[in-house]
Amino acid sequence: MVTVPRATPAHARAIRLALLDALIAGAGLGYLAHQYREALVANSAAIGLALLFLLALGYVIRAAARVLSRAGSRVDAIFAEELRKKPSPRPRDGSRW
Repeated sequence: MVTVPRATPAHARAIRLALLDALIAGAGLGYLAHQYREALVANSAAIGLALLFLLALGYVIRAAARVLSRAGSRVDAIFAEELRKKPSPRPRDGSRW
């Protein structure tokens, strides 16, 4: 009996790529931290505030995206309800107009 090789599932491939990206980003940041050690130590407060600002900005963007998504689903529900209420195009009383 011949077995057919199966492709790796998409989610497993995505996990591997995410881990590889994290490894490369960590190696790059480690190299930069080693090269600019004095600058990092001298400006640690500014770097910490910048990181805090970036985290807050990410949270705000995430919250805005969720609010817009909810608003879009509400609009879709309103449209669906209105389309269900739409009268049929044919007259019901037998007259043409």
